[in-house]
Amino acid sequence: MKILVVGAGVVGVALAEQLSLEGHRVAVIDQDRTKISDLNEKLDVLAVRGNAAMPSVLNRAGIKTSEMVIAVTDVDEVNLVVGMLASRLGVKHRIVRLRNQEYLEENCVLPLGELGIGHVINPDPAIVNALVRMIEIPGTSDFATLAGGQVLMLGFDISEDSPVAGRTLAELREMGDVDAFLVMYIARGDDLIVPRGDDRIEPGDNVHVLVSADTVQFISPLIHRRPQRVHEVILTGASRIGVQLAEAIENKVETVYLIEPNAVLAEEAADRLTKTTVIRGHETDLDVLEEANLAECDLFCAVSDDDQRNMLGALLAKKHSLTKTAVLVQQPEFVPVLDSLGVQIVVNPRLVTVGETLMHVRRGHIHSVTRLAESRAEIIEMEAPADSKAVKHKISDLNFPKDALIGAVIHDGLMQIPNGETRIAVGDTVVVFALPTAISRIEKLFTRRKWF
Repeated sequence: MKILVVGAGVVGVALAEQLSLEGHRVAVIDQDRTKISDLNEKLDVLAVRGNAAMPSVLNRAGIKTSEMVIAVTDVDEVNLVVGMLASRLGVKHRIVRLRNQEYLEENCVLPLGELGIGHVINPDPAIVNALVRMIEIPGTSDFATLAGGQVLMLGFDISEDSPVAGRTLAELREMGDVDAFLVMYIARGDDLIVPRGDDRIEPGDNVHVLVSADTVQFISPLIHRRPQRVHEVILTGASRIGVQLAEAIENKVETVYLIEPNAVLAEEAADRLTKTTVIRGHETDLDVLEEANLAECDLFCAVSDDDQRNMLGALLAKKHSLTKTAVLVQQPEFVPVLDSLGVQIVVNPRLVTVGETLMHVRRGHIHSVTRLAESRAEIIEMEAPADSKAVKHKISDLNFPKDALIGAVIHDGLMQIPNGETRIAVGDTVVVFALPTAISRIEKLFTRRKWF
């Protein structure tokens, strides 16, 4: 497929790299000369410098022969214009990132459908929802919903006293009465392990599991001997995500503090929030943290638009308290650094945005793509079509890739953890965990269609 990516920021470059690796012909537009030069050196893409809102620039990038346009600049209005122009020029698939909530409201004076916008990506609600659920489910370090909320993906850090530490997966399956969960992968140092029954979970591992939403309450006690509930939260940064998160949790926990150094943003947040204490100050000022009662804090969540502020604030909080820390970072290279420093929750909007985009590009009836482990793995949620190989055999006969596994099958609205004897029926929703090397083979199993 020929794809035009508009915007060479963190998300745009990640998309261009991934799509190019998957065999698509990719062009990228950006106004920044340095970014265009870097793209030409590092990636096998057509990099065009210019204002993407100008038809002449879009023509130089080959928009008239493109099958998909993805607009992910940092300016919503530019993305809107690109989407509108792409529609007028006959581009079949148009994906636009919009982060201003006003554009997404039902009574918006500019209905996006009438403007020719095919799909809208906004990672903020998914990020806020994930953080809220990690507060509600004690001990989690990652969260995503699948299959319309029927299936949850949860991440856990394994401590020395964890009930599962030292046990094999076969032993874990025998613990208690829970039969609706599956360990998808184990992250051990720099290694990702797609586990089998004789693989053992060790202290220090990070494990991700699939679990039925109906049985999620049984999982935390299995993983943590004494899961710590969150009662007091400190948020830093009155960003869109910061204010939305405060609104979402101020009725779920006992105390919420929001720290913001900008006077205007702090005042706007105070006017909007009813039960959150807003403090004007810097999260790197220990006096400000003490004013927010850091000593009693259960979760310190840094969600400003500045990666450095977020990281420094979280590290200071860790040094002077026993609080759990969560950090929002845009730059992907910071993620493994924060993991090594003991930050329990690291949220990267780039992974969310790239995942939402890929589900429109991949072959087959894809419902969602969730990027994991700094883009080293994916969860793909798809529907099994009638003409696919996956619905003609037992799972044990599918020759399924070793670096992937089928985590869940939703049949007639009910989730089940499959085994080798399970047969996938036409129309079933299937949740697959895969390393990059397995994705093309999985696509072949679940579709016979050509690239659209």
